[in-house]
Amino acid sequence: MPQRQSTVVTKQAVRPAIGILLLALVPAGDWLLPRLAAQTSPAPALSETVPVGSEAVSQIVTRVQQRYDATVDLSGDVVQETTLVKLNKRVTAKGTFAFRKPGKMRWELANGMRETIVSDGKTLWIYRPDDQQVIRMPFEQAFRSSTPVSFLTGVGRLAEDFRAAIEPSDSPHLRLRLEPKHRNADVGVLWLEVDKTTYDIVSAEVKDPLGNTSKLTLANVRRNSGLADDFFRFQVPEGTDVLDAPRE
Repeated sequence: MPQRQSTVVTKQAVRPAIGILLLALVPAGDWLLPRLAAQTSPAPALSETVPVGSEAVSQIVTRVQQRYDATVDLSGDVVQETTLVKLNKRVTAKGTFAFRKPGKMRWELANGMRETIVSDGKTLWIYRPDDQQVIRMPFEQAFRSSTPVSFLTGVGRLAEDFRAAIEPSDSPHLRLRLEPKHRNADVGVLWLEVDKTTYDIVSAEVKDPLGNTSKLTLANVRRNSGLADDFFRFQVPEGTDVLDAPRE
């Protein structure tokens, strides 16, 4: 069966079940929002929020950035917990993730329905095999420097793109609060939980301006394992509709 004809996605045509992961990843424009609502030394122990611009928080941000500057590729297991306020719904999905600089990533998730998200650094694909549909959009449209995981893909810098503070936490990890310096309608507040010794990211949580939240918890993380470029290429399966996201 041949690949189906490409179609431009409209806000009304996009179904709300697709793309839950992107709440935590992509400020891709208001066409997507209805689908969601419709080794370094240890860091100092901090018991209260450290003011923005303080020496302590600046050092932590620098060490986190250095850790990922030295990372060519990253992969592991992931659990995503998403709360959709308007739908009064909580969704949990489990799967795997992989990044490779510059701009490459692959997510395989399932929460009853399967979802694959792939970027080769030029094009982002969001594929739902059960729907026989894939959404295609330019990578630069999806990922800007204010995107929460932009620094993992090599297109953003924490200190340049976010205002940072340390918040109290009951966990053994540092809790880093990040707010985009250039506020827009898509990105709210991001929290990173960071290992105090290695400065690896343990979890990431984001709250959008609508109050929706999504938390990604990482496990079994592998750094610099030599992931091949072919792993980040998406081939459209036969019989799949290709839907192009509207350009901004």
